[in-house]
Amino acid sequence: MSDSRLQVSAWRARTLVAVLACFALALAYSSGPPNGTSGRPGENTCLACHSGGPGSSDSSHLLGFAPVGYQPDSLYSLTLSVSYAGQRRWGFQLTAVNSANEPMGNLVVLDPVNTQLGSGPGRYEYLKQTSAGTFPGTPGPTSWQVGWRAPAGGAGPVCFYWCCAAANSNNSSSGDTIIRDSLVVFEAAAVVSEPAQGRVFWRYANPARHRVAISYRGDPSLPVRIYSSAGKLVRLLRPQPEGDLLRVIWDGRDEQGRVAPASSYFVRVGQEVESVMRVQVTR
Repeated sequence: MSDSRLQVSAWRARTLVAVLACFALALAYSSGPPNGTSGRPGENTCLACHSGGPGSSDSSHLLGFAPVGYQPDSLYSLTLSVSYAGQRRWGFQLTAVNSANEPMGNLVVLDPVNTQLGSGPGRYEYLKQTSAGTFPGTPGPTSWQVGWRAPAGGAGPVCFYWCCAAANSNNSSSGDTIIRDSLVVFEAAAVVSEPAQGRVFWRYANPARHRVAISYRGDPSLPVRIYSSAGKLVRLLRPQPEGDLLRVIWDGRDEQGRVAPASSYFVRVGQEVESVMRVQVTR
C-alpha cells in the first residue's frame, strides 16, 4: 500500500475514534453529569464537558420557597425549570451550601425516574438528572422536582447553585447551551419579625444576581421605584399581592428594556424615608 493510502487510512481511523469518543461522552453525560459541576464557588460548570457557550441565567429558575424563607427541619419540594429556544435535550446539577461554601442541609430525591443523588469530597451532595430525565426530543420548557431538607435552626442563609445544560440532542457535546445561576434563601426565623411602628417590612437577597425579588408590607397603590446610586429613576414597578405581603420582581432592566449595569441601586416601596433600601446587583 502506498504512503498516501496509509495516511488516508490512518486519518479515517483517527476520525472514527474521535466520533466514537464524542458519542460515548454524549451517552455518559446523558446519564448524569460528573459530580462537582454545579457552578458553586470553586467548582466547574457543565462547560467542563460540553463545548457549547453560556446562556442567560434568566432561562432557569428554582421555585418552591415562601417569601418568609425556609423553616428549619423542614422538607421542601422545589421545582428547577429551564427553557432555551432550539434545544431538545436537558440536564442539570444542583447543590446547596452556606455562606462559607460548606454543605447546607440535605438534598433529597423526590423523582427517582428523572433525578438522582451524587456525592463528592467534603460531604458535598449533588442532585442531577438521569437518562430519562434528559427528556430527549422535548423542546422545553423542562422542569425537575428536587427535594431539600433544611438544617436545624440557626444555620443561617442557604445558597443553591445549579448549572443546566440545554442540549441540541446531536449525540455529541457540541452546540449546547449552558445556564448557570444561584439563589439565596434566608432562614425564616432570622428574617421574620413584626415591623417597628411606621416602618416597612421587607425581604430580599443582597447582593442579587440579574434580578431582585422583594416582598414587603405596604400600600399596594404605591408603585415601587428603582433608582441608580446617582438618584436617577431606573424603573417603576407595580406590586402584586402575595398572601399578606406585596411582591415585586425587578428583572434588572430599565424602562427601555436595557440591562442595567452591575451597581448599587436604591429601592423605594413607599413615601417615608424608612421605605428606601439599597441592593447590590451583580452580573
